[in-house]
Amino acid sequence: MRKNILLIVLFANNLLFSQKEVVQILSANELKPGQTEDHQKLIGNVALKYSDATLFCDVAEVNAKTNDFKAWGKVYINQTGQLKAWGDSLIYDGTNGLGRLYGDVKMKSENSLLKTSLLYFDKNKELVYYLNGANTIQEDSKIYSKKGFYNTSNKYLKLKDSVKIKNPEYTILADTLEYSTNSKTSYFLGPTFIELTEEKIYCESGFYNRTLEVGQFEKNAVLKQNDQSLMADSIYFEKRTNFSEAFREVVLIDKKENLKVQGEYGHFDRKSNLSYITQNVLFAQGSEEDDTLYLVCDTLLLKEENDSNKSFYAYWNVKLFQAEMQGKCDSLAYNMKDSLIKLFYDPVIWNGESQLTGDSIELLHYDNKIQKLFVKNNGFIVSIADSTPYRYDQVKGRNLIGHFKKGKLAIMDVLGNGQTIYYAREEDGKYTGVNKAICSDIEIKFKRGKIDRIKFITMPEATFYPLKDFPKSKQILEGFIWKNDERPDSLEDILNH
Repeated sequence: MRKNILLIVLFANNLLFSQKEVVQILSANELKPGQTEDHQKLIGNVALKYSDATLFCDVAEVNAKTNDFKAWGKVYINQTGQLKAWGDSLIYDGTNGLGRLYGDVKMKSENSLLKTSLLYFDKNKELVYYLNGANTIQEDSKIYSKKGFYNTSNKYLKLKDSVKIKNPEYTILADTLEYSTNSKTSYFLGPTFIELTEEKIYCESGFYNRTLEVGQFEKNAVLKQNDQSLMADSIYFEKRTNFSEAFREVVLIDKKENLKVQGEYGHFDRKSNLSYITQNVLFAQGSEEDDTLYLVCDTLLLKEENDSNKSFYAYWNVKLFQAEMQGKCDSLAYNMKDSLIKLFYDPVIWNGESQLTGDSIELLHYDNKIQKLFVKNNGFIVSIADSTPYRYDQVKGRNLIGHFKKGKLAIMDVLGNGQTIYYAREEDGKYTGVNKAICSDIEIKFKRGKIDRIKFITMPEATFYPLKDFPKSKQILEGFIWKNDERPDSLEDILNH
């Protein structure tokens, strides 16, 4: 940004003529009286010197008393070693310090060139400005704005209306931009688009320091990198380290993974591939509302090895919600490469009318649905047989493998130490009795979210009780726990609790 501004800054300093200086006539083919006795008209090969600048033109009129002068025809200004300027005509009012350079205006200094049709300068306000558009070329950068103002006192340049800065490294489109030549900082005062080599940025307020390559972007700020978009009320960004922080109403969108994460604070370290979002975190993945998987937690950590290997880690008060499935645990790991979601510390999954618990639960989740479920150690399945107290269908075992169809639990394999309590019914729904069994391996089929049939893979130890004779002491398997009051009924439930 600094190089892009140097030309205009230099022009400004050199055009603010000192009133203490007098206009010196160096040469002219003819010298004629002007409108008054204080005026002189010079014709042909005119050369004037004012301060350290020399002016050449075809015709000039000079007021020696007020230092007013006008110049016409092939106006050329040469300030030795600093700038050259061309125009069709020039007017300078020595009384109020106002000047204008008209026509095909060009100003050149070293590797910079500015082109406009009218350039103003105001000595008293220490301003140089244009109001009808100007193009500047600075080495490999092109700058355009409809209006531009430079204050030589505080070294601030202000570009307004259709501002565009373009070079091979970046492009800036802005409504209003201020630049401090002292701190080498650009300040954005309206809608601004910044396109860097790998990032796209939008904001309506903020700043960017060219020297440090550090920026703060505010008001509807957006930072886009590859397939990800980061939005927040305020975003701090370091280009060199590829680090950013987001504050208030933080939203991270990943188009490739079709996911969105919301929170109140975000820390994104792209160099180490570790990022996290905290405070009221909501994770959502899916394209259709019914298929979207929602997750809430206190803190969500993102580890991104590459575009095809991303993992999320959710911590504390984790809750899951999907139309066909709900869940709860203390912490969770989601590897997107193998589509595996792992729940730790008191995990519970609800599907249909069934509840599943164990030491840890893993969900194979792809195509926006659960495809398989793995319960490791102390697996337990519970579903309500009816509204009678303590009347639950129950299955427990060392490990469980669940198979899903269209998001619903269809078959469950119990592997090791299997035990069951099942309330058997006729087709009309009347109970025939209760089957309590022990069997190493069991296959369970589900219908409408409830246990429908049980198949014992090995020879079971089973007892069938008439319903009225089933002892109350045997109605609950060891390790039974019913957590249905913790089950979220809707997305609002997990957001509000």
